[in-house]
Amino acid sequence: MLTAQAEGTPPVTRSASQLLPEPLLSSRSLDWNGIVVELRRARDIDVLLPYRDHVVTVILGGGAKLCQCRNGRTVSRTLHSGDVIITPAGEPKRWQHVEDVVGIVLRISPAYVDKVAAEECGTYVRGVEIRDDFGGRDGYIEEMAALLLKCLEPEFLHNGIYVESLTHQLALHLLKHYGSDSIAEGRFPTKLSQGKLRRAIQYIEDNLHRDLALSDIAAALAISPGHFAHAFRQTVGLPPHQYVLKRRIERAKSLLRESDVPISEVANRIGCSNAGNFSVLFQRATGMTPRSYRNG
Repeated sequence: MLTAQAEGTPPVTRSASQLLPEPLLSSRSLDWNGIVVELRRARDIDVLLPYRDHVVTVILGGGAKLCQCRNGRTVSRTLHSGDVIITPAGEPKRWQHVEDVVGIVLRISPAYVDKVAAEECGTYVRGVEIRDDFGGRDGYIEEMAALLLKCLEPEFLHNGIYVESLTHQLALHLLKHYGSDSIAEGRFPTKLSQGKLRRAIQYIEDNLHRDLALSDIAAALAISPGHFAHAFRQTVGLPPHQYVLKRRIERAKSLLRESDVPISEVANRIGCSNAGNFSVLFQRATGMTPRSYRNG
């Protein structure tokens, strides 16, 4: 979008609502807990943006010169594919660039980050500080951003436990590597007790038909989602979302082998929104379509 400018007059900086184009993709309508994921593309920008959330941007295209001004400090840099911009919630920031810029934008709620900090540190601190970083490299954030963007694909839209797990991991990474205070390590037990493991597995088995959330399973054990995710992985050898996916595929195999239940109903019983999404998920996991698996 172009900044309105008459010949011989300086450019006018406008608000975000006046200038920014709509995102190419967005999770806003999905109401994910603590995060909004967007794929954005823009050029010829001179805009003042509010920052109510912590915003992480991963550049997907290379060679664009970006200028940012915040708190009286101006920084200009040519950014390349994979470069990361971290902007903590707080004062507005002015953005300027001419070249085409494509990026994954992750908007993380400060309240969510505070909650993760409380779970991991054991004490609640409102307004945990995150450090500004303009154009650094962080392979972990780049990977998390790509995975979260992939969650906007139709076959992933009803995998809430996966999105929640990725969001928690990203928030924890920001706290550990960009937070004002380091996060204490090893506060929680490294593994689940046998009793809690049995309860977790039973809860998962009883709820494979719906969109499971990490927080739901943790609540059934009366522990925090962060504690549960870490301890479950240490006990089982898989993170919760991978274990849930494995169990869904195993239940689907059983239904396809041992019953004449329609494929659409098999999809419904393992928490897939429709047969098409189920077919993509099943083929990705097994190398076969549900129909060919049943016939074979």
